[in-house]
Amino acid sequence: MMIRPFQTASPLPTALSDGAYFDRLVHETGDFNPFKDRGWQTLQRCFAQVTADTRELRVLDVGCGTGQSRRIYAPQARTYTGVDLSRVALRVARARHGGSAWLQGDAHRLPFADGSFDVIAFSSVLHHLADIEIALAAARRVVTPGGLIFAFDPNLLHPAMLLFRHPRSPFYRPEGVSPSERPMLPHRLRRAFDAAALTNVGQRCQSDIPYREVAPRWLNRLLTFYNSADWVWQKVGAARWFGTFVVTWGRKP
Repeated sequence: MMIRPFQTASPLPTALSDGAYFDRLVHETGDFNPFKDRGWQTLQRCFAQVTADTRELRVLDVGCGTGQSRRIYAPQARTYTGVDLSRVALRVARARHGGSAWLQGDAHRLPFADGSFDVIAFSSVLHHLADIEIALAAARRVVTPGGLIFAFDPNLLHPAMLLFRHPRSPFYRPEGVSPSERPMLPHRLRRAFDAAALTNVGQRCQSDIPYREVAPRWLNRLLTFYNSADWVWQKVGAARWFGTFVVTWGRKP
């Protein structure tokens, strides 16, 4: 697929501090892979359900990082393009998955022509952005009519996210949190998708996305318990409202 660049005039605000944060993180650790394999598989199933397992899709993955999120979309992709702010993460992704396209870009201003993709996926990205409405407008422009915009983000209603990842919590610690990162309320995401004039907007909260490791390091002592509890959370139905992540989607008319 030939992707034609989209030219614009003046730059919009970007989360450059987040780009620098992930540059440093990947340089120090060699990767960014927060989830166990089962967590990625859960997200892959969510995507397959939303798309009715449609194949041969042209997918743009915004926030692709080191390419770990590629596994969510690759089984259904005819072409896959990853975009991220972090140059260091993109170098790792290119070395790992040479057959895909990997480009540096800002979610607020996607550097592609109108209607270039069947799917725009925000892979745990919207909760990093200063203005998700601008990002969704950019996605709406570059997705084809009838195409899908898909996102997953940490859910502020989940107890662990509220306690350890919300800046107003007394248990909040900045270790392992990028400068712009904030968990989001489901209704805030739903409202943004509606405001982007998308149709067939849907949403689900999802648990059973086990983590490999977290920060601060002392929390890893509790990770086995957390992952087990999160699996139970999903099985008993509590994740319907309080799942670890919010999955949101809609289609361009």
